[in-house]
Amino acid sequence: MRARASGRAALLACALGLLALVAVAQPLTLRFEADLRAEAAAGRFDPARDRVELRGGFAPLSWAQGLPLQPQADGRWALSVVFPRRPAGGQPVPHKFRVVRAGQGPDEGWEPGPNHAALLTSAAPLVARVFGSEATPAASRITGTLVTVEPEVGASGTSHPLARPVWVWLPPGYERDTARRYPVLYLHDGQNMFDARSAGAEWGIDEAAQALVEARAIAPFIAVGVPSGRDRVRELTPTADRRHGGGGLPAYTAWLLEELKPQIDRRFRTRPEAVHTAVGGSSLGGVASLWIALHRSDRVGAALVVSPSMWWDDFLPRRDVLATPAPAPLPRLWLDMGAHEGEGVFAESRALRDALRSRGWGGTKIAYVEDPEGRHDELSWAGRVEGMLKFLFPPNPEDRP
Repeated sequence: MRARASGRAALLACALGLLALVAVAQPLTLRFEADLRAEAAAGRFDPARDRVELRGGFAPLSWAQGLPLQPQADGRWALSVVFPRRPAGGQPVPHKFRVVRAGQGPDEGWEPGPNHAALLTSAAPLVARVFGSEATPAASRITGTLVTVEPEVGASGTSHPLARPVWVWLPPGYERDTARRYPVLYLHDGQNMFDARSAGAEWGIDEAAQALVEARAIAPFIAVGVPSGRDRVRELTPTADRRHGGGGLPAYTAWLLEELKPQIDRRFRTRPEAVHTAVGGSSLGGVASLWIALHRSDRVGAALVVSPSMWWDDFLPRRDVLATPAPAPLPRLWLDMGAHEGEGVFAESRALRDALRSRGWGGTKIAYVEDPEGRHDELSWAGRVEGMLKFLFPPNPEDRP
């Protein structure tokens, strides 16, 4: 095991949390400038024919719809963007410039390489670069103690075919309070949960959990980030879709609950019972979490069903809820959706919610959230993490001051 740790006092965490809330609510104007002179000289850009736009992953930017930049006299193109709010946790905004011309395909014209990151601070109100410049990776940021756990090797000298390194976040006080045991949250797509270096944005589970635990707003817990496998679609889908394949979730679930979970229970002071075990994920990870909660309630007592891909296999999640006998006891479910995730998404998320209610989910067993600003991306999910954690891990009376 390899560990990285940093500590903060509860009072400082509360103060920083209040400052962060104020900062998130304050609008900020950023000016974006793209230098197209080298592209024009190379014949890849014709200012008389082409135009330049900005796309990104945080409102008012969008990956689906570009904002046009205006030509400047010196071969640069510029646009000022007003961001009504800032990303949760002060994360940078992933974005790219794109050259647009008539007749091009959806994958043409983009700046090459990974997304660029724009930090929304008044100290740096200008984002200017040569079109196609190499992107600077998002800064690595770990809050609290994050441990890397390598796969176990069996008697045969090999590990399970689905095994991979996972990240384990430990709550404040774990090393000090050696008699205490903790509930565990297993998170699919774990590479996006604690650090932005993989996707350019993160959920910020570690920052949110550290602050909430130190403020005694939630009970302390352990989070396990399980990174995507080589075939993410297959692993996170319970059935095969006609166009996309899939159907490997039962095998992934068996590995998660029968191989990985016992390993985590042996290495850390967990509360291994189903009622103290939760799973979570977004998109196909949301589909997977709901399926696991429905079909493996013997090992899992709660699930975060975040922006689930309800279209999978002709709306399998809703059909599965209606066709599956309700587990006893019912696992607790968080279900959410963002308004900007596609046409008709609220109609579908409400239909899934209503299907769950018809099978007995109500009261404290289910939380349903519609995010009017939400998109299908990490920054949107990061903005809802605090609510998710408060739902899963309400504070214990003994933790209150």
